Amino acid sequence: MTSQAPPRRPLPLRGRAFKALSLTPEMPLADWLADLDATLKRSPTLFEGRALILDVAALKPGRDALAALLADLGQRRIRVLGVEGAEPTIMGEALPPLLLNGHPVTTVEIPQVPPEPEPLTSLTIDGAVRSGQSIVHPSGDVTVMGSVSSGAEILAGGSIHVYGALRGRAIAGAARNPRARIYCRKFEPELLGIDRFVRTAEEMGPSLRGKAAQIWLDGGAIKMASLD
Repeated sequence: MTSQAPPRRPLPLRGRAFKALSLTPEMPLADWLADLDATLKRSPTLFEGRALILDVAALKPGRDALAALLADLGQRRIRVLGVEGAEPTIMGEALPPLLLNGHPVTTVEIPQVPPEPEPLTSLTIDGAVRSGQSIVHPSGDVTVMGSVSSGAEILAGGSIHVYGALRGRAIAGAARNPRARIYCRKFEPELLGIDRFVRTAEEMGPSLRGKAAQIWLDGGAIKMASLD
């Protein structure tokens, strides 16, 4: 008596649905690739871990052109899951499979990377700042090796250092920097300002006049003290 092998179960096949991003190249292709590079520079991880479909319906490429485009994407570490919109006759074993009947959904917003702040720089004035002159340097500190005359003005995004007499107007922290300070060898200013706060000569009093001084901001109030 011969034993019969048990019937084999049919191979189970189940459908799966995944969300995928669709890349849609346009002519001229060089410009499209340049835009793609700019996008990847802003968001280097945009395509990591995502299924990608290459929609070439607008290009109508031949087999060699499609292979070259896939190679260009591969150099950018972009791996394509399937191709849409190509003629079936150009597809080959070396290319991703041809996909049919895809349904577009909402456009994916590309995240924007905030721009890096401009680096702070220093400006040094060799000599004096004379009456009527205005020195504006919003991206950093200003150092004056001489004096600042009455009627002159210094505006800095950072701190202000005056190695002579300060007789004009000095406004530090103009780039919304409340930690900026003003230093001078001889304190005789017409006006002082840090961030959005100012004090005129009439509000300063005579106690520091002619002395080396520093000025800073503390809790929204301008503070002054002798350096001697």
